[in-house]
Amino acid sequence: MNHELAAALATVPEIERTERLLDEAKKRLREHPHGTAPDVARDDVVSAAVATFQADGSWPADVGKRAAKAHTAALEWEAERLARKRAVDSTELLAYDTRQALASDALEHLGTRLNEVLSDARTAAETLGDVRSADAAIKAGGAVVEAWGRLQSLTADLANIRSAQWALLDPGPRPQSIVGDDDTDERRQLREWRRQGYGEVRDSRADYSANESHLLWLANVDKAYVPTSYEDLEADVTTATEPVAYDDHGPIRDMSPMVLPEREYKPLNTRRDPRPFVD
Repeated sequence: MNHELAAALATVPEIERTERLLDEAKKRLREHPHGTAPDVARDDVVSAAVATFQADGSWPADVGKRAAKAHTAALEWEAERLARKRAVDSTELLAYDTRQALASDALEHLGTRLNEVLSDARTAAETLGDVRSADAAIKAGGAVVEAWGRLQSLTADLANIRSAQWALLDPGPRPQSIVGDDDTDERRQLREWRRQGYGEVRDSRADYSANESHLLWLANVDKAYVPTSYEDLEADVTTATEPVAYDDHGPIRDMSPMVLPEREYKPLNTRRDPRPFVD
């Protein structure tokens, strides 16, 4: 599991509690021994009695009692398994709904982690100077090599933070839903915004790349963030896509780029006039 996601979830007690309950429920289901369905257990005893009768003509006097006992024991096994399976299904829904309701708290933790990573990246950049590759770091040697190694580790942390961010914003369909039935407009919009590069830098888009250069760039733009909810991201996208306008002590004028008609160019007259210039 993504360790950044696990740490973010662990900061919210109720999410951590329901996730732990779900793990326990799944463990109990796995540990339940294999058994036989009640009707099968009963029929096995009956079939054995019939086979014996056909082989030697004997008939066990207690066949009914043994068949009933096998059926009852299998009923107990079936009821136990049903209870454990229902505990998994019900707790899975509880954990999902709890995570959805309290995801903003976990996303706030990711925002704090992002700030820590970017701060450490800026510190590493001071040592790196103009170095932007492993080969250049090795040639520089000393503290530069160590700083580059630290930057690589921070790049992995950034990748995990972004992955955890989208996992919390879009956790997938609700458990037990019909396939495709829970692909809501909100979830589709989140996927589109992610594809377009939103949710990384406020008021603009950014092409995410899991490399050191991108991390250093992100550390310097001073607008990197983690959205805390769908609404937070939606507001930022709206701000980023609104037409730019300026207030010149009068009406607000729309200064967004205009599409102008294509200019028509006349061919240049390259023929030289042989007549002399007369003042």
